[in-house]
Amino acid sequence: MAARDSYHHGDLKRALTDAALSLVAEKGPKGFTLTEAARRAGVSAAAPYRHFADKAELLATVAEQGFHDLHTELDAAARAAADPKCRVIELGAAYVRWAIGHPDHYRVMFGAELTKADHAALASAAQQAFGDLLDAVTKCQESGIFEGQDPREAAAPLWSLVHGVAALAIGGELRGVGIEQDPQDIIAGVVTQLLA
Repeated sequence: MAARDSYHHGDLKRALTDAALSLVAEKGPKGFTLTEAARRAGVSAAAPYRHFADKAELLATVAEQGFHDLHTELDAAARAAADPKCRVIELGAAYVRWAIGHPDHYRVMFGAELTKADHAALASAAQQAFGDLLDAVTKCQESGIFEGQDPREAAAPLWSLVHGVAALAIGGELRGVGIEQDPQDIIAGVVTQLLA
């Protein structure tokens, strides 16, 4: 571990984002300070300011990383899909799978009260991930599904569905009311009905 008063750190930015994720797991996105993140990373309280103006900027960076990772997962799912309907189903399943596998990133991405307009790189990364769904909806429109709808309007209920299932699964709410079905199967079933 680096000395607390050292100005040298192998990858300070990465150490701080990792520390922030660790603290999010324990306390939630709102439950810690930048000083605590510095302490967790093993650096001085002033060190985070070399990369981040404040805690919001640190969380925006964590969220941005999450959206990039989510996009990678969604892009792989889209490429593997056989047809437009399957693409939407696979994107939904991939979204839920990624969220369940990365609950702390997910909580920061959607629960840290960040204004994406204040963080250009975050806004771009979020738009890129949403763009995966828009592309899938456009492919569906080309095959006669969602005809005449604005792609964003057609995507909104699909995103709401997968986002809601992901949030319920992460929070333990599905099991809490006795729903043992795999969240990815829930998505596949409902999206299949929507696209019928």
